[in-house]
Amino acid sequence: MERGRRPEDIMVDVSTQLFWDNRINDSNINIEVSGSRVILTGTVPSSTDRWEAEEDAYSIPGVSYVENRLRVNPAAYPEPNDLEIRSRVENVLDWNPTIDTSRIEVQAHDGVVILKGFVDTYWQKTRAWEIASNVSGVREVINELKVKPPEEITDEDIENDIKRAFARTRYVDTDRVDVSVENGIVTLKGTVGDYYAYRTVQEIANYTSGVIEVHNRLVIE
Repeated sequence: MERGRRPEDIMVDVSTQLFWDNRINDSNINIEVSGSRVILTGTVPSSTDRWEAEEDAYSIPGVSYVENRLRVNPAAYPEPNDLEIRSRVENVLDWNPTIDTSRIEVQAHDGVVILKGFVDTYWQKTRAWEIASNVSGVREVINELKVKPPEEITDEDIENDIKRAFARTRYVDTDRVDVSVENGIVTLKGTVGDYYAYRTVQEIANYTSGVIEVHNRLVIE
């Protein structure tokens, strides 16, 4: 990470990045910077815009943390009702061949989608959240899916698989990242040099067999 950057320079870069990213409607996004901390407030038209704005802010050198206070205010009028939203989410999940939807229940209340049920892997849980977040009219997605791996894998094997994956990538300094696993729940601690390394560590944990949840407590330095 680039150290010692002035907050005003970080603010300019975050603003420019959001304006450049044509996936995002940034017209109602406000940016505050305190030290290396970025605060996003205002409204965006979709849940996808919300987390993509956060990703863009994290990509700027000097940013160590993004506090995402953006609210979703769907731009489509008339807004779909909850029955339509639930149907849309169910359909797009059904269309995705990587997710078995037979064990997933979708609920919708005032534009907030709740995913319940079971999936085989943790990455499928996060993928279901991403898909539902991208549906028109969805203000928020609460992911209550539980991961039930088809075969039992020990915590020791999960930890070793993650550490071996770290060693295979040049983006992770294994001496600075601590991994612990308890009952399939992975906890990541330590420091990384930038957001790309942060995401790489997160994704390795996400894609490892047997993982049911990931707690990412890494700090970007």
